[in-house]
Amino acid sequence: RAGEAGGALAEALERLALLLERERSLNAQVTSALIYPALLTIAAVGAIALLLTQVLPEFVPLFEQNGVALPQATQLLIGLGDIVSRYGLYALLALVLLALAVRQALARPATRLRADRLILRLPIAGALTREALAARFSRTLGTLLMNGMPLIPALEVVRDVLGNRAAVAAVADAAETARNGGGLSASLAAAATFPVRTVYLLRLGEETAQLGAMALRAAEIHEENTRLGVQRLIALLVPAITLVMGAAVAAIVTALLLAMLSLNDLAT
Repeated sequence: RAGEAGGALAEALERLALLLERERSLNAQVTSALIYPALLTIAAVGAIALLLTQVLPEFVPLFEQNGVALPQATQLLIGLGDIVSRYGLYALLALVLLALAVRQALARPATRLRADRLILRLPIAGALTREALAARFSRTLGTLLMNGMPLIPALEVVRDVLGNRAAVAAVADAAETARNGGGLSASLAAAATFPVRTVYLLRLGEETAQLGAMALRAAEIHEENTRLGVQRLIALLVPAITLVMGAAVAAIVTALLLAMLSLNDLAT
């Protein structure tokens, strides 16, 4: 629509294609990076549950027949395995019901707004989310402005593509401020939803009358920061999951070895 109004439809379509390609590439990179940690987590939980519910109970009759006083660690793991065997399915069902309840609660605007604000305050995930939101905001805004769309209608379009209610509220307040003659960057700075770098670059764009170009420049920076942030998160997450899984398996094996040593002592 902006390209038709400005008589530059071909250029507008080219910028739109670039916008869609950048968004698809960024989303694909984030999704692909999270697949391996998710599979590793599922494998770790499955292996630990298998050891507790299938392997460990096989040794219980042996210990009971010989009247061995089991170490506390072994007793604890046997009890934990018994709980998992009896109530594991119920726990999974409870988790599914909880997820459905959370999804239903997030359908309410007020609850979704509080949840989105909480996400942005998280130590690591919050910073990464802010970078991704800033990339989407600045890329869409810059594309619309460069296509000739006025600032206020452009902000209304941007507001609908963010997906985070806290960011939507911040952009809505910024649009109202701009409608009343105020600055876009000052309102965004007061909301403290987007990174400070975004505000500085937009302020520079306002002062030099190149808001669209600076918004696109900010988008490139935030997209690169998002990619690097995801890579660093995965680089830390995969070893952490591996260490936790190894520690859990080692604890189970150690408990079995202690029980076997107690049985050996009884035999001697």
